Amino acid sequence: MRSTLFIAFVMLALGGCATSPVDEDAGSKLLSEADAKLAAADYPGAIDAYSEFVTAMGKHPQAGRARATQAALERLVAAQEAMARAQQTGDAARRELTERQAETERLKGEVAKLRSDLERLRNIDLKPLRQK
Repeated sequence: MRSTLFIAFVMLALGGCATSPVDEDAGSKLLSEADAKLAAADYPGAIDAYSEFVTAMGKHPQAGRARATQAALERLVAAQEAMARAQQTGDAARRELTERQAETERLKGEVAKLRSDLERLRNIDLKPLRQK
């Protein structure tokens, strides 16, 4: 009975040692994949990969770096999205400004034409008075 208990204890102890490096390797692989996505500028994919790594390997020595990188990438993606929205808003404002400038130029031309017509009418009205 003692030898069976001893064998079971040894198997558990050795089994735990045998699985740790596999988990370490799996964690290193997840981290490497996340780093590769970061290097490839696949920021949403890198965020997901770092999140997966932190969830699976929270006690890994690199978990702190993974959390910090994930947080920085989330801020970067949010800033890029805000910048894209601002760019779209700026583009819309430029289009509107161009349209309004064109309308202003059209109205200036119309005002010049009306002034010319008014001056012509004044001259017509003033001719009979000048002839008297």
